[in-house]
Amino acid sequence: MGFCQQLERASGNEGMAQIVPNCLEMALGTANSDGYAKVITLAKGAHFKIVSVNEAFTRVTGYTQLDVEGKDLRSVLSKGGEEETEDELGARAGATMHNFVPVAKKGVCAASTNEHFDVNGREFLTFMCSYPLSNLRDEVTHILHVCQE
Repeated sequence: MGFCQQLERASGNEGMAQIVPNCLEMALGTANSDGYAKVITLAKGAHFKIVSVNEAFTRVTGYTQLDVEGKDLRSVLSKGGEEETEDELGARAGATMHNFVPVAKKGVCAASTNEHFDVNGREFLTFMCSYPLSNLRDEVTHILHVCQE
């Protein structure tokens, strides 16, 4: 991360690039620093269980940490709080399903525009980027999801 900051300064574009943490500790430490809605999920298993959300996520969705901890991220952000299938998503015009699998399995970033729903059922559009968070053995253990409405 320090190297990226040095490159930014040297190029004269300081503050233009988003510095993304690559481990859980750094992600938790920067959770509220930039105003983006952030969610940290586990990277293991069929469902990506929520570990942490920040204040911006609560402002956008109406869900608190206590409401969502341990729940699947897709389920929380879907209509009625139930996970939608690919067919159900396709039935909504222009809807896409954000693909977490490459982030968890291959350690690559993913980005997409998605239709989500808040706690009251209000539909909103987000741009979501997902970043792998790894441990000292370079294994992806968590995923940081950064959302912008």
